[in-house]
Amino acid sequence: MTLVLVAHGTRDPAGAVVVEQIAALVRARLGGVPVRVAYADVRQPDVTSVLSGLTGPAVVVPAFLAAGYHVRVDIPAQVAASGHPDAVVTDPIGPALLPALLARLSEAGWRQGDSVVLAAAGSSDPRALA
Repeated sequence: MTLVLVAHGTRDPAGAVVVEQIAALVRARLGGVPVRVAYADVRQPDVTSVLSGLTGPAVVVPAFLAAGYHVRVDIPAQVAASGHPDAVVTDPIGPALLPALLARLSEAGWRQGDSVVLAAAGSSDPRALA
């Protein structure tokens, strides 16, 4: 089984470095599971290219905060275009980050009742915005 970590993509080379650092952390945590990086937009390799080069099962993990257009439309379309017979797409990782967010806020001194502002890029998908 190969895990395909899918990031949005950016023209800034520093963004690709960060994605590769995240992939390295995932590799270390999974101990021997191959982890490949793909991008939903802007940058290569895209999901189709990565999956086309794989044999065996693949789990495609969108590294997105919410299930916007890329997660609901682009990534599944790229998986389908790859023709890979054993690829599944998970939910985006965003909701799984909430316990870590709460822990970091607590470490920083957050207390019940304090205000917190989270900012993220928007989506063209109204369901993701909700």
